[in-house]
Amino acid sequence: MTLRTWLGCSGALVALLATGALFSAQGGPGVEPLALEPDGIGPLRLGRGYDDAVAAARVSAPESAFAGLGCNGLDEVRYSGRIAALPVSAMAMARDGAIAEVELTLDAPLQASDENACIALRDEFAAPFFSRFGAATESWTEQKPVSREHMLQVGPVQLVARWFQTGRTCYVSAHYGITRADIERERLDQLQSRR
Repeated sequence: MTLRTWLGCSGALVALLATGALFSAQGGPGVEPLALEPDGIGPLRLGRGYDDAVAAARVSAPESAFAGLGCNGLDEVRYSGRIAALPVSAMAMARDGAIAEVELTLDAPLQASDENACIALRDEFAAPFFSRFGAATESWTEQKPVSREHMLQVGPVQLVARWFQTGRTCYVSAHYGITRADIERERLDQLQSRR
């Protein structure tokens, strides 16, 4: 091997390693699928290109990753796993080709004995978020037509327990990319559309 060939190969190897490090830093291959980050979960990061997020999700969670048309006709990517021994699903929705919302949902249990038990389930689900981002900075409750929603703001994440008295149903989730202002705006839009 000549010196020129060796230098060319070693330069290519350095470039390849640098690319791999950059890709990994952006939530690419090798990233833990349920890693809690300030801008998302595992490879699902706010602002990331949808196609890139899908490819990274298929590498990080090959056994359960799925991509296609989702809620409200938006592109969606999702996969399942466990966090703090609880079964969960991670999902991201894209607008204009980039991830705009990331959600982690508790898959089970989906029922609770009462509203306080539903809130306690949210707090159990929230433990890894508390460990990662600190204590809740804000909490509030909203009465919806058929449910009551108990929210916590924990760092960049909004944690929600949706309690439905009928059926004693309890839906618990964590959201990135949604702020309290977004919720208020959505509520105003709904009120205006009813008029």
